[in-house]
Amino acid sequence: MNNRYTQNKTKLRKGEYLRSNKTFAYNWYDKGGKRHFIYAKTLPELRKKEEEVIRGILEGIDYSKLETTINSYFEIWTKIKTGMRETTFASYVRFYKRYIEPEFGKMKLKAVTYSSVVMFFKKMATERNLSYSSLRNIKKVLSVILEIAVRDGVLKSNPCSGVLRDLQREYGNDCKQIRALTLEEQKLFEDFLAKPGRYHRYSAVFTVMLWTGMRVGEVLGLRWEDIDFENDEIDVNHTLLQYDKGKGQGSDYKINPPKTKSSRRTVPMLPKVRKALLQEKAYQDLLGIECVSEIDGYTDFVFINSNGKVFSHKKLNSKLIKICEAINNEIRLTGDPTIPDFPHVHNHMLRHTFATRMREAGADIKATSDMMGHEGILITLKTYTDASSEFKKREISMLESYVENAY
Repeated sequence: MNNRYTQNKTKLRKGEYLRSNKTFAYNWYDKGGKRHFIYAKTLPELRKKEEEVIRGILEGIDYSKLETTINSYFEIWTKIKTGMRETTFASYVRFYKRYIEPEFGKMKLKAVTYSSVVMFFKKMATERNLSYSSLRNIKKVLSVILEIAVRDGVLKSNPCSGVLRDLQREYGNDCKQIRALTLEEQKLFEDFLAKPGRYHRYSAVFTVMLWTGMRVGEVLGLRWEDIDFENDEIDVNHTLLQYDKGKGQGSDYKINPPKTKSSRRTVPMLPKVRKALLQEKAYQDLLGIECVSEIDGYTDFVFINSNGKVFSHKKLNSKLIKICEAINNEIRLTGDPTIPDFPHVHNHMLRHTFATRMREAGADIKATSDMMGHEGILITLKTYTDASSEFKKREISMLESYVENAY
C-alpha cells in the first residue's frame, strides 16, 4: 500500500506517512534545516501531536536547539548572568555541579518536561535523602537555567513552575525548623561562656548575636567605627560574607551592602552588649592583637582571632558544636537524670532566640522587625518567633482573667 494513505484509503497530509509496522509518523524541518520526527499508533493521536508542533513553531519555539542539553545552557547562564552577588553565584554553581550536572544535566531540552523534573526531585528526596529545603535550593538553580531556554524560544514554558508546590505535601514536613533557646537554655549557655576557660574567648561575639538579633555576617563584619559608645548604638551598614570559591579552591571573604533596604539600620546597644564589646577591646589591647584583615577596603574589624584575622562563619559554628558538647558533659557529671540534654546550637539560632525573647517580653513587633532588619513584620512573626510553654501559659491566662471579669 502507498504509505501516503491509511488502510481505509484516507489520504495523509504533507509530512505524514504510514510506517511498515502500521503506526504513523510525521516529519518536519526546523529553521536550521534539521529533520525531526514524531510517532503515534493512530492518525488522530499523530495529528494531535502535529498540532502541538505547529503551535510551538507559531509561538516561536526554536526546535533547532532542542537537542541542546541542560548542561550546555548552564554554561550559557554562567556567561550571561548579571546582577547576582558573587556568594549567591558560587552557591548556585555548587548546587548545580553536585546535584544536577552529573545526571539530569545531560538530558536534552526536548526531553525536559514537568513530569521529568518532578521525577528528578523525587529521586533527590528518596535516593539522596535530601531535605525539602535542599530541594528548594536546587529548584532555584534549575529554574534559572531553564528560564533562559524559555526566553530563547527553545521551551514554551519553564518546566520547574509549580514543581515544589506538589512535592511540598510529601516532603515539606521534613524541613528542619529552627527553634529558639528557652530561657533556661539561654541562661545556661551564657553562664557557661562567662566562666574562665577555653570558650570564654567567644563570650563577646555570642553575646552580641544573642542580644542584638544581628545576622552572623553583620556581627563578624562590625568595625569599631560602626559602634557608637556615646549614644549606645550600632550602625549596621554592611555584611561580611564567606563563600566557597569552587571545588578544591577553599573559601574567601567579601563585603556586601546590606541584604535589603531594611537591613541598613541602627541597633540600640544594651548594657550587656556594651560591656561585652568593651571587654573584647580590653582583651585585644592587653594581648597586643591588631586587625590585619582588609576586605574590599574594610578593616579594623571588632571580632578577630589571635592572628588578627576576621572570625570565620564556619569556625564559629564549629565552636558552638564544641561548646554544646562541653555543656552536656557538665550536665552528665551532675548525675541528675532530670536535666535534659543541651540542644545543638548554630549561629542563626541565636538570632532566632533574640526575636523570641523580644516577643515574650511583650516588645512591639514593628520595633523588633526593624531591629532585625526585616522588610515587614510578617517575616518576623512567621519565621523568627517561637512561643515557649511558659509564655503561652501567661498569654492564655489573660483570656481567663478577661472572662472572669466579664461575668
